[in-house]
This record gives sequence, structure tokens and C-alpha cells, in this order.
Amino acid sequence: MAHDVTGSNWRGSQAYRKGVQETVKLRDQAIAASSVGIVIADARLPDMPLIYVNPAFERITGYSDAEVLGYNCRFLQGKDTSQPAVDQLRAAIKAGENCTVTLLNYRKDGTPFWNELTLSPIYDDGNNLTHFVGIQSDISDRIKAEQALRLEQEKSERLLLNILPKPIVDQLKQFEGSLAQQFTEATILFADIVGFTQLSAQMSPLELLNLLNQIFSVFDKLAEKHGIEKIKTIGDAYMAVAGLPVANDHHAEAIAQMALDMQQAIQQFKTPQGERFQIRIGINTGLVVAGVIGIKKFSYDLWGDAVNVASRMESSGLPGKIQVTAATKERLQDKYIFEQRGVIAVKGKGEMINYWLVGKQK
Repeated sequence: MAHDVTGSNWRGSQAYRKGVQETVKLRDQAIAASSVGIVIADARLPDMPLIYVNPAFERITGYSDAEVLGYNCRFLQGKDTSQPAVDQLRAAIKAGENCTVTLLNYRKDGTPFWNELTLSPIYDDGNNLTHFVGIQSDISDRIKAEQALRLEQEKSERLLLNILPKPIVDQLKQFEGSLAQQFTEATILFADIVGFTQLSAQMSPLELLNLLNQIFSVFDKLAEKHGIEKIKTIGDAYMAVAGLPVANDHHAEAIAQMALDMQQAIQQFKTPQGERFQIRIGINTGLVVAGVIGIKKFSYDLWGDAVNVASRMESSGLPGKIQVTAATKERLQDKYIFEQRGVIAVKGKGEMINYWLVGKQK
């Protein structure tokens, strides 16, 4: 009976050793067949040289094991060692901790690739750091796809910002409440090119459109310079507002300065007959509601009595003049020069005392 037990133990021991050998063999086969690069570095030696690389590492980097064993794997970084991820990697190595970083690395032939590297420490039974195991993947295709997607998103963002103010774009993204908002005070500008209707009969539609585009592009730059929100163009009319969508206390001054600059800017354009253009400008200050309505072809627009009055200031004005209401003059009289036009009848408002904005006080 004792002999049988000894034999059984021996056979069990043999089977165990055979099982361990098979497991080790399978492990080595799995590492060799892996599609991700696997490296082992000796943390006990200076400069942490590589002591093992699997075939996938060779395929990804182009380096054979004979070319890299005994060297630190920083050679993959090429000359670019200033990447933030490198600092993160060094800190993890110093602390003996796990980390995952994305590095721009270079193959043996010099071609770049994006390497997602996960580094894991190995400690012995005495809790001493002995090795690091690195798992790396070539994620260049993913990075390129993400970059392409980001570029497309940036294009879409720029296009959207050409249509709507940034705060409204942000609100649309987050679907936060109503997109219409009331502003206690804003200053609205309407401008109209004098004689443009007659000019349209003298030029081809394409020539007319090109000229109008040049003029409005100059106005757009002035709006950007003065922090003014362009609302829209209607034919040869130009509409802008200051004081929204982000409220500020200098809306009247910004519009006044833009109006004066528009008068100067229009002088650089001439009709086919060589005559200089003139514009009528109307300005008013007051309460408005601004926002986006509807579900298609979004457009940021303004509503309210103050908007209507500003439009009347333009239509009842004179060529080359900037007509403003008393409400606007009141906010600018300490900084700008005005001439009283007198009492005029304004459609829908009756008689109003209006003023010409002449210039800025020195």
C-alpha cells in the first residue's frame, strides 16, 4: 500500500511538472503571437536596459531584438524628448507605478508612429522593484482619425460661429432653455447704401454682388474691431447691434464709433461712373429681445420697439448722415459731438426730436 502511495505521488508530481511546462510554453507562444509589442526592462541595472522584446515589437518598430537588447527604449523617441507624456512616463518610473501614455515614436526607417504604452512594475518577494513590463500598440490610425474628426468639428464650429454668436452656439449645444433673451439696453445700427437701387440697373448681378460683398466685408471687419454683433444684411442694408448677446456698458459708444468708421470706409468705393458712395445710418438705444426662433435655418435676430425705431432712423435720414435718437445721444453726449436735427414724424411713433452724430470729441 505504501509503495502504491509513493508511486501515486510521483506520478502526480510528474503530471504537475508537465502541466507547468505546458502552461509556460503556451504563455511564451501567446506572447510571441501577440499583436501588441511587449518589452521587459531590468530596473535593477543603470539606465534600465531592455532584456526582452517580442516579435510584435520588432514588426511595429522595425528593430530586431539584437539591435535593441541592452539599450534603454528611449531611442524610439528620436530627438523629440520634450513631449509632456515623456515627463509623465519618467515620473511613473521613478515612483515605480503603473502608467499609460501616448508617445510620438519613430521606427528604424525614421517614419513616425503614435505609440500607446502601458508600463507596469514588477516587484520581488521582498517588495523590491526588479523589472518593468511595457505593452505598446501602434495607434497611428486612431490618432489620424481623431485628428480628422477634430478638424471637421472645428470647421463646423467656425461655420456655426459665422451664423450665430458664440454664447448662442454654446447654448444650442447644451440645449439649455429658451434661445430668446431680453436685454434691458442695447444699441442698434441700420445702414443703407444710397442710390444702390439705381446702381443695380447699371451693373450685372454678379458685378453688383461682388461690389456689395467687398463693402460688407469691410463693415464686418469694423464690427469685429469694435466688438459688435453683426445681425444680418437685407439687400444693400446692414444691421448690427452692441450690448448683446453678452451685456456691456459701452454699447452706444461702440456703435457710434463704428458708424463714423463706416462713413470713412465707404469712401474707398466708387460707382462705375467714378462717384463715391454714401450711406445713411440710423441708431437707437433701448430694450430688445434677441435670439433664435424656429427649427430650421437658424438666424440670430432682434425684436422690439427699439429695433423698429433704429430702422426708422435710417430710412428717414439723409445721405452721408448718422441720425440718432435722444436715447442714444443721452448716453454719448459727453464723448461725441451732435447737431440737433429737430422734430420729425416717425412712422408708428409720431413726432420725435432726433440728432445728427457728427464726430467724437477731442
